[in-house]
Amino acid sequence: MRKKYNRGFTTPELVIVIVVIAILAAVLIPTFIILATNQNSGEDSDPEVAADIALARNMNAVLAASETTPVSMSDLVVILENNGYRIDNLSPAEQGNVFLWNRTSNRISYIAGDGTVLYTEDVLPTVFTNSPEFWLTVRSKAEMEAWPDLSYYFAADITESLEFSTASSINTGNYTAGEVTYTYGEEASVTVEGTLSSLTVNAPYATVYNYSSVSSVTLLHAAADSYHESGYVRGALTAGEEFSGEIAIEPEGTVVELNALQAAPEMTIANSGYVLSLFKSTSVGIVNDGYIGNAAAFGLENAASITYSISNASGLSRLRDKINNGIRLENATYRLTADIDLSGSDWVPMGPETNPFTGTFDGEGHTINGLTSLCLFGYVGAGTTVRNIRFTNVSTILPPVAACVYGSVDAPTTFSGIEVNGTISSDVISVSGLVGILRSTETELPSSMKQSPEVIIENCTNNASASCVGYTRAAGFVVTVYGVSLEVRDCVNNGDLSVTNYTREAHAGGIVGFVMHNSLLASEAGDARCNNFTVTVKNCINNGAVSGTVGISANNFVGGIVAAANNGRIVIEGCANHGDVSSRNTAGGSMTFAGGVIGVTTGQALIRDCEISGSITATAERSDTDAYAGGVTGRYEVNPYNSGALELDSVLVSGNVSVSGQGTSAAMAGGLVGQNNSRDNRLVITECTVAVSVIVSANGAEENCAALVAGYSSEGALTIVSVTVAEGGTLVYGRDNSSFGLTRTVLEGGYARYEGNA
Repeated sequence: MRKKYNRGFTTPELVIVIVVIAILAAVLIPTFIILATNQNSGEDSDPEVAADIALARNMNAVLAASETTPVSMSDLVVILENNGYRIDNLSPAEQGNVFLWNRTSNRISYIAGDGTVLYTEDVLPTVFTNSPEFWLTVRSKAEMEAWPDLSYYFAADITESLEFSTASSINTGNYTAGEVTYTYGEEASVTVEGTLSSLTVNAPYATVYNYSSVSSVTLLHAAADSYHESGYVRGALTAGEEFSGEIAIEPEGTVVELNALQAAPEMTIANSGYVLSLFKSTSVGIVNDGYIGNAAAFGLENAASITYSISNASGLSRLRDKINNGIRLENATYRLTADIDLSGSDWVPMGPETNPFTGTFDGEGHTINGLTSLCLFGYVGAGTTVRNIRFTNVSTILPPVAACVYGSVDAPTTFSGIEVNGTISSDVISVSGLVGILRSTETELPSSMKQSPEVIIENCTNNASASCVGYTRAAGFVVTVYGVSLEVRDCVNNGDLSVTNYTREAHAGGIVGFVMHNSLLASEAGDARCNNFTVTVKNCINNGAVSGTVGISANNFVGGIVAAANNGRIVIEGCANHGDVSSRNTAGGSMTFAGGVIGVTTGQALIRDCEISGSITATAERSDTDAYAGGVTGRYEVNPYNSGALELDSVLVSGNVSVSGQGTSAAMAGGLVGQNNSRDNRLVITECTVAVSVIVSANGAEENCAALVAGYSSEGALTIVSVTVAEGGTLVYGRDNSSFGLTRTVLEGGYARYEGNA
């Protein structure tokens, strides 16, 4: 058989190969020279240079491993600081040398003061040529002048006037700049971020993208598609008489005053954001797809809604600054388009009491990580929806109330699909996983009020522990409810909740803290108008331990689902409490209450289809404190201004109930109710079960009352329709079971069923 040989290169193919090799050599040899220099001279001869090169390598390794690609220097700083590299690390140990970040390649290079490239992962010549593509961290105007024609990230306030004749972008980070002017004469794209005193654009071929918060903007010359506002102009954005380009207000842009009265006739405005006041000549064209405060004066209509996208921490901060400076954005939907990391930032809540946050805030399933100083929102106005956000690594102290909302929430408002992870603690204010105070916008309830507005919390999960020391309340989702109706549905609390209070009474609830509707009434006792309020907790689960400790003569209320409800109507349906509930008074005086579902209720209440498996404990450590614990509620007492009753329907208790006194006058423990102090048969029990394994005990008091239904019940105040308990157990302390006139049926498993006679 004939042997086959592989054909060699033809002459044209050989020429092509030689050309390719030459090109690769031209590109790679400078980099090899740089790396050789790093290996052979700099690292060996100069320890500081060697340390800087090692630092640059390590920071690049962090950037390569990060799942987030930074789009600005602010993002870069967050990524590096989360990995232990503070902004100070961006200043080399070798004086005069610099670290430069290339936003395109997302890599850091190390450059000597004379321009020699000492280390890079970019394709650079041996001697660096300044370019705005590279970012330098600066602390003074002098540093900027020493390294011209770059882009700059501020690590300190630089308040001197800055004039750029090149396409240098700036980002002031957490600091501020003074007057900034661009006089660039060639085509370019410039980005401005941060906080400025003023911005002047006199660059006839430049396109400027402003993301900053700035007092005023003056446009003298710019390119045709010239100025894009995505930030916050706190005063006037003024177009000069020779300005003939287009001003584009992007959906994220907010301008207090847009003045185009003196602009060139061919100038145009494209508004997709917010302009509070517009002044323009008739010759200036405008397209309005956003909001203009005086739109009608120009025959314009505002958009029915505006979508505001937020992709990074800087964008979230810009939105916060607008709202906190009094801008009320109408008909807006705010969308997170990426995860946001706030680690290390001194976050200030969004929405002051004078201008609450309003609109729809949709996290779209994204994460806000590292909320450390305060919660996301301050105050939230009526009609707001907050949904689909995951908070991670929450670590808040002094003085958050929750991960989501710090101050009060006006109804109607909806919170949906929010998850909280971390730790929330304070010694100056109440705490919860989600929101603080729910209240009506009314300062006093009108006599004609038929029903109240409603707040809805649905499909939320709290995994954060919440604790306060020296203050009054802790809850899984809501600290205090007054003046609104509330429905919490399909929510789960997994965090441990605790209150330790040395100055006043305490409330701790697995889902809701304190319900107190009569706060808006002239009489503290309340009246029938409270019946217009309903708090509903439906299909919710508490898995966390819930505890309250008081150190003065004060009441203490702890409940697996709700701490206490003073008046109005409360419905708890389809809920489960698997967490241990404990209430403790260490100083004496007043009363301490613990309930598997609710610590104390005094209004209308329906508790149906619920399960309690955690242990319920009330402890009084001084002789003048009474203690009450119940598998469902520690105490029920009708407010004389509320009609109705407490109804327990299809409730299963399988956790132990115990009360421990210290020479107290009363220790009352009940498998369902610790004490029933109602009247006129207002406590009605239907199809409830106390498991045979449940131990109900009371000890240490002058009178220790323990029974499987109620530790104590006023005569004629209890109706048992049907209940199942351990065979031979006492239904109510101090009363023979036969006195209720019930029919008893022995069941399997050591149970006895008691039914009322029709």
